[in-house]
Amino acid sequence: MLKRFLGAACALVLAVGIARAGDATKTQTPAAAKAAPEASAAEKMAAMKAEFLRCAVCKHMAADLDALWPVMKIEIVSLNDGAAFINGVTDPAKAPTFHAACRAMNKAGDACMTMTDEQATADLCGFCQEFRSVLKAGAKMSRGETKTGGIMVLTSADPVVKAKIDAIAAKHAQVLESM
Repeated sequence: MLKRFLGAACALVLAVGIARAGDATKTQTPAAAKAAPEASAAEKMAAMKAEFLRCAVCKHMAADLDALWPVMKIEIVSLNDGAAFINGVTDPAKAPTFHAACRAMNKAGDACMTMTDEQATADLCGFCQEFRSVLKAGAKMSRGETKTGGIMVLTSADPVVKAKIDAIAAKHAQVLESM
């Protein structure tokens, strides 16, 4: 399950970076957010990279973000018992780079499930903390690699855990729609 955690994080890490890079209202008052001009694509990319570099898991995607981001595709699908996260690249030539970054994230994530909550708060981005929390609560993860990406399915028969999965999926689907 620990290795699967990081595979799932790979699928979603880009959405987290987008959420943090593109949501200026999280750190500003509503008036300041209204007055603030829209960040440029370069500013959003820099903010996303900074967030990735802060996270023990996501940092493994940061090195290749410039090459991968322009060809990334991410889709989140709600399921009756959870959610599926489908991600990859539209350029097959970039697939080896994408897969290698995801594998590195998988390796780095093995330790995340054994972190204390304090360590997780200090060393993981918000998304990875949410993901770790839902897995700790009993969610089941299934993962597979495709030719140009990966699929991760997060499920639970427990209605409380299922609601947490739904919230994570909805949050990241909303971020993707806003891009």
